[in-house]
This record gives sequence, C-alpha cells and structure tokens, in this order.
Amino acid sequence: MRISLRWIRSSLIFILFAIILSGCAQDKALMKKQAQAKRDLGKSFLADGNYTAGLNELMQAVRLDPENPEIHNDLAITYREMRMYTKAITHFDKAIELRPDYSEAYNNLGTVYLILADWSRAISCFKKALTNSLYATPHFAYNNLGLAYYEKGQFRFAVEAYLKAVQANPSFSRAYHYLGITYEALGEWNKALEAYEDSIRYAPDDPRSYFRLGKLYLRLNKLPLAVKNLEETIRLDKRDIIAPDAKRLLKRIQ
Repeated sequence: MRISLRWIRSSLIFILFAIILSGCAQDKALMKKQAQAKRDLGKSFLADGNYTAGLNELMQAVRLDPENPEIHNDLAITYREMRMYTKAITHFDKAIELRPDYSEAYNNLGTVYLILADWSRAISCFKKALTNSLYATPHFAYNNLGLAYYEKGQFRFAVEAYLKAVQANPSFSRAYHYLGITYEALGEWNKALEAYEDSIRYAPDDPRSYFRLGKLYLRLNKLPLAVKNLEETIRLDKRDIIAPDAKRLLKRIQ
C-alpha cells in the first residue's frame, strides 16, 4: 500500500503542531507556578512591612501571569498602601475586568475612592461588591459603604449599611463603633451609647469606643461614667494616640 507524500507531510505537520502546543502548555504552566511563587514571596515581604521588595516581586509575578486577577488585586493593594492611587486603580480595574464578580477587588477599589474623598464612586464600588451572593466577607463592604454614606452626610443610609454589616458578622466591632458615631450625628444618644457598648463587648482592648463613650457621657453630664471610660481609654491606649485628648477631658471634669 503506497502512502502519498502529501499525507506524510500533513501527518508530520500535525505532529509538530501538537508538540509545539504541548510545549506551550507546559511553558504556560511553569510560568504560572513561577508567578505564584513570586506572589507568595511578595506577600511575605508586605507582611513584614517591606513594600519596596513586595512590590518588586508582585510586578514580576504579574509579568509572568498577566491574566491572573488575584495578582493584579495584590499589586493594587500594594500601590494603595504606598499612596500610588492611580496605579492602584488601574490594577483593581484590571482585576475586575478579568473577573467581573470579584467582590474583594470592588471593595478594595472602593477604599481608594474613600481615600480620595470620591464618595459616589466609592458607594458604587461597594454596592457592586455586594451583588455577588458568594462574597465571603460582605461585612467589610457594608461597613465601608456606611463610611461613604456618612462622609456624604447621608446618615440614615449609613446606619442601614452598618446594621447590615453587624447582621452579616455580629462580632464586627468596627461597624458598631461607626454606628455609634452616626447615631451621635443624628442626635440619638441612647442608640449611640448602646452601639459603643456593643463595640467594646467584641473588642474590649480597643480604646477608641471607650473614648467616644467618655465624651458622650460628658456631653450628657453623666460625669462618673465619663471619668470611668476616659480613664479606661488612657489605660488601653499604649501608643498614646487618643490618650492626650482623654487626659485633657479628665482635667475639665476633675
């Protein structure tokens, strides 16, 4: 049986093409592994506070695997922490382009707009983050949504967002703290007191809610409770950030 040269050539071309594709697939898999290694190394540098080294590793990772949304998200977070907001937005946008339901990237992008005081864009990002029913940590986006509404002066919407945050995570002390601040803005003192107490229940070593309680009790002329909470603020504030203000308020009382 004679085999034509054309058939032989076609077969050889097919085999060569298959080999090339196999080699490309192997190369791509290797590059993805290298990118993941770079990503892991970069995140370890970031955890140690070495942003320059972390940024370098993540930039290499994204060059190796440019279609990886997680790497773009990590790179954008690094740029955000380094206050390079334009680059952060670019990479958050890329992460979302690659994965349209990427709630974490939407939430992170919204935090950049919070920093830039672009409340409307921030609100839009947080709402998009919350459209994904599989979003594992919606309380973060609800809390950030509350912050944006508060800064925009829309206090009732802020309250609604904070309440949804604690509904999603009942021990999320930060949302109770901001809920208390918002109730104060609305003049709803008892609700504010209750929110600060809830915040303290879940974060008893955080001085911030004690300080807000102390100031509010002082405003309500409940001096023994004001003194108690201001003294607790001073005891817990190891970094001496709000303790000086608490001490000044105590001097006014005593």
